[in-house]
Amino acid sequence: MLIIGLVILGYILDAIVNPLTLQLPTPYHFFVPESLTKYPFTTTSIIIKSIALFLAPIWLMSILSFNSLIKGVTLLIISGLMQLYALQDIATNAQVIPLEWSLSLTLSGMLLLLPAIIYTLMGAGKKAHKTATHDPYFETTHKKDDDI
Repeated sequence: MLIIGLVILGYILDAIVNPLTLQLPTPYHFFVPESLTKYPFTTTSIIIKSIALFLAPIWLMSILSFNSLIKGVTLLIISGLMQLYALQDIATNAQVIPLEWSLSLTLSGMLLLLPAIIYTLMGAGKKAHKTATHDPYFETTHKKDDDI
């Protein structure tokens, strides 16, 4: 419900102001203090949509019962795809989606790197711990005892 509400609020904020008409070489060039203070209303809209786009995959990963390593790699791939799409959309001036949404994809893609790294490290740590503490003789000894 929160994610849907944030997306709707982002659309409402976009409807109030005129569309952003900047010529940016990359989406990362918008996230400098001069642009953020020059366009505060648009920046607010971008941040709100970015929060929704950030929360959606994390919420989906919390529902799915994958292990942490798979969640981390999946979030890393999603993050990369979001940033690459926004970069291509802005660099080629294709404007398939509005500039505000491209900037939101960029910001949420950058933010998704944090949980992707955390999940990956947790998953790798669990796997390393399981491998380091695994005793192959324990299983074979108890299997023979259970068969008797």
